[in-house]
Amino acid sequence: MNACVNDDSIFPEENEGTIIFSSAMSNVLTNLESRGVSTREEDQCFKFIYPITLGYNTDSSIRIDNYEGLLNVLSSQQNNFNVTGVEFPLQILYKDKDTADTITNETDLLTIIRECGYSSLRNEFDTFFNTCFRFDYPVTLFDTNEREIGITSDEVFQDFYQNQGANYQPQFKFPIEIAVAPNFVSQSINTYFEFYQIIEPCQDRCPELDFTFENIDAFNLRYRFETIFTDLDDVQSYSWFIDGEFIEFDGADNQGDNILLYNFDTLGVYEVCIRPESDSCPDDIEFCKTIEVVTRRCPELFFKLEQDPNPDTLEHVFVSDFEGISEVTYEWLIDDQLVEEDGGTNGDNMLTSELTLGEHVVCIKAITPSCPDGVEFCREIIVEPSCPELFFEAQKGNNTLTYNFIAEFPNINTIIYEWIIDEDFIEIDGGEQGDNILSFQFDSPGTFEVCIRAESPNCPNGLELCQMIEIL
Repeated sequence: MNACVNDDSIFPEENEGTIIFSSAMSNVLTNLESRGVSTREEDQCFKFIYPITLGYNTDSSIRIDNYEGLLNVLSSQQNNFNVTGVEFPLQILYKDKDTADTITNETDLLTIIRECGYSSLRNEFDTFFNTCFRFDYPVTLFDTNEREIGITSDEVFQDFYQNQGANYQPQFKFPIEIAVAPNFVSQSINTYFEFYQIIEPCQDRCPELDFTFENIDAFNLRYRFETIFTDLDDVQSYSWFIDGEFIEFDGADNQGDNILLYNFDTLGVYEVCIRPESDSCPDDIEFCKTIEVVTRRCPELFFKLEQDPNPDTLEHVFVSDFEGISEVTYEWLIDDQLVEEDGGTNGDNMLTSELTLGEHVVCIKAITPSCPDGVEFCREIIVEPSCPELFFEAQKGNNTLTYNFIAEFPNINTIIYEWIIDEDFIEIDGGEQGDNILSFQFDSPGTFEVCIRAESPNCPNGLELCQMIEIL
């Protein structure tokens, strides 16, 4: 292997200090190089106080005495000859600052990355993982306690990654196998320099994809997804996919609103993806999130009985009322028989039914995507006979053989009844059209039985009230 560094820096015959493997230093140098080797040192966010000593992946090291030497080191790096470490401590001087800061470890280097607004290793990883590259499992990473953790799948990695905290920077145990876009061919890398070489083409190729999601209807598993691309205006067309199935087009070219509203059919775990259409992105580039739709939630059904104030009718009115009633469709059942469907945006949430005498069970039942086994709420209704309290009075007319009989009792305007004299039907009266008065002229003196007789659905055996009238 041959490599050259075109500067006056010194390759020591022996390391006087200890070179520490440093992913943060690789990140710092990558950010410096990305700003251009022609950038003046005074225009950089900070400058090193020389000399500094860097280590290579060949186990050699180099002492750098000035900024020109550093730029030559950066420009001469190759996959088989690149910087992987640094000798601590070192000193830096921030732009527009008079006093130097001492850098003693990786944490201090990460402070430089943050304060200079550089893109950290984690930022790069989160942006391009699964879009620019993927792990070719198994791989080994170091956790925050420097322990080796074997990773065998995306699920294992996501659990590991989330448990490391927001400040964790991915620490690979090299060599590591990754599958590289656009065809995701497996490739072995041995240093972070090689890792940055792989993702560098992706930085100008694709937008930083992302979207948020929230459950807006727990009963019907309705979710709202909204894209939040960093360069949303640059993505004119993209598609939504769920578990690999195309859902809809979105983006400005499709008159889209960058929002997807979707009802999942059942509980489960789903992969939701957005796939941009861009000349600078590979055809199969996409950003995905795993959505766990696993929370079971059943509506707490309830209804009350509002009976008609007329006790002589069998009409019953039931009114339902519960949380989420406008999102939940449900069934009314009487004695296990379906009567009607109700609820949702067009439901009146009311059931009017003529019940027969006896015992009945009235229920509402709902089955929703979040409650696949269903839930119901029931009431036992007992309909007992209820007969009217009949009453009438007799008033003598203008002559001895004429009488006026006047009926008066509760709910008389809704009850139909008959006038009967000596078992002979005379007329029907009552209800809205009745005058509730019988004027009758008897043929001769004598004793007569005058009755009113009523029969209704709530009084099936009928009721009769009679008076004996003596005509002299």
